[in-house]
Amino acid sequence: PDIKVADKTIEIQKYAKKETITGLFPTLSASASGVKNIKVATMVMAMGDQVIKAKMGRPYNYQLTGTVALPLVAPQLWKSVELCEEQVQLAIEQARSSKVSTISGVKKAFYSVLLTRDSYDAILASYNVAEESAQNTAKMFEQGLVSEYDKLTADVQLASIKPQLLQVANGLKLAEMQLKVLMGVDVEEPIKFEGKLSDYETDLFSELMLLKEDTSLDNNSTLKQLDIQRRQLELSEKLNKLGYIPTLALQLQAGYSSMPDKFNPFKADYYGSTSLALAFSWNIWDGGAKMMKTRQNKLQLENLDVQREHVKRQLELSISSSLNSIETAAEQVVSNKENVYSAEKAYNISKKRYDVGSGTMLELNSSETQLLNARLQYVQSIYDFLTNRAALEETLGKVVTAK
Repeated sequence: PDIKVADKTIEIQKYAKKETITGLFPTLSASASGVKNIKVATMVMAMGDQVIKAKMGRPYNYQLTGTVALPLVAPQLWKSVELCEEQVQLAIEQARSSKVSTISGVKKAFYSVLLTRDSYDAILASYNVAEESAQNTAKMFEQGLVSEYDKLTADVQLASIKPQLLQVANGLKLAEMQLKVLMGVDVEEPIKFEGKLSDYETDLFSELMLLKEDTSLDNNSTLKQLDIQRRQLELSEKLNKLGYIPTLALQLQAGYSSMPDKFNPFKADYYGSTSLALAFSWNIWDGGAKMMKTRQNKLQLENLDVQREHVKRQLELSISSSLNSIETAAEQVVSNKENVYSAEKAYNISKKRYDVGSGTMLELNSSETQLLNARLQYVQSIYDFLTNRAALEETLGKVVTAK
């Protein structure tokens, strides 16, 4: 939806530019008027000793006029076309910004779906193990091979995992709904999201190298929009100064008029007239309004330069922070993956020890919990890498991938 709105905004600005360009074309206007003179004006003229009175006009006055005007010299209008072009460029850049933000948001939401689903799978696997362990312990308790304490401990372990499983299952539904909303589709739309976070593990370090190679802000949308706004202010200043230059327009006017005695416009006698004129206009002094406007533009340019420098420093800090987070997450992926192998091995050993009677239920439950935590930390570290990468791509204004 954001992208659709941005695209419509581009169309609006393009039509605004065309509207400005139409000011360079000839214009045609027509007018008609009818006047009923209640009392006709009288003109008095003195001719020697005689005074002559004459009525000026007749009871009715009809006029039809058509005018064609063509601007010949209109500097402000010419510069306005350039200003409208910058408005179009700003709308295009804002649309690109919306696309970049939407792509980043969709990526993060998709990674959230994968994280929630991988967490669900890890908790479900732990739940199945705990359930199997509880069933085996119950059978062994019936045969008198384990104590009631071991049986209760196994049941408590199983019961403690089930609420987590239900909570993550609800979270998975919510994450999928949020992703669908960002994609602009109905939340009831049957969409299957495929993949696992572990699928991205093989490309982590190659992508990390690519991210470190180019951290230029040349494609950052915020800085580009500020640059366009600066050009707009510069054009506005030039446009304001062009107000001191005279304008020249060519006007062709043709009309018909009639002054009958009776109200009958369709049968009255009309007389035509035509004129061609050059209209010269020069605003010599406006009370200093243009001067004040120039000073305003100068201060706005200074403020914009300060703002751009501040934004650039913030973006550079954001890039450094994202790169540090990405590098840390990549190292954690390696460490957590090794931790998963160790936790799986520790669980298998504790299970065998418990089966042969040399280990306790407490050791088995502890190893199960450690294995679950190791798996969750592993997928969490991959998720942290991917989300920080998406945030960095949004800052850089471009997609970085090793594929």
